[in-house]
Amino acid sequence: MNLVLTNIFSSPFYLSHIIFSALIGYWIYLDATERGSDANLLWALGCTFIQPLILGYLLYRSEIGGRTEPAGVTERVIGTVVIGQLVTEQLWFGLRFTGIIASRVYPPAVELQYYVALFAVGVIPGYWLVWKRGWARIRREFGWVQESERATVQN
Repeated sequence: MNLVLTNIFSSPFYLSHIIFSALIGYWIYLDATERGSDANLLWALGCTFIQPLILGYLLYRSEIGGRTEPAGVTERVIGTVVIGQLVTEQLWFGLRFTGIIASRVYPPAVELQYYVALFAVGVIPGYWLVWKRGWARIRREFGWVQESERATVQN
C-alpha cells in the first residue's frame, strides 16, 4: 500500500489527475445545478469516475435547460483549470506515445517541469473556451443552444 501511495504522490501527473477528477465533478455539479437538473449529483459523480461521460454531458447539457445567468468567476476558473489539465494529459500521453518524450520513469522534479510547461500550453484553449466564450460560439455554430440561452450567447 505504501508503494502505491508513493507512486501516486511522487508524480505530478498522477496527483494532478486526482485533483482534476474532483474539480471536473464540482464543475459539472455547478453547471447542472444552474441548469436546473434533477440529476446534478449523478452527473457529477458519473463524470468524476467515468470520464468519457464528460463529453456526453457537454453534448447533452443543452437538453437539460438553459442557464439563468452566466457562469461566475469561480466556475470559470475551475473550467479553465479543468480544460487545461485535460489538454495537458493529452499532450503528455501523445508526446510519450510518439517517442518525443522517452517512455521511462523520470524523477519527480523533471516530471514537474514537463507538467508546468504542458499545463501552460493547456490553459490557452481553456482560457479561450471559458473566458472568451469560445465554447458558446461552438455550441451556437452547431445549434446546441437552448432558446432561453440565445440572448446570452454572443457572436
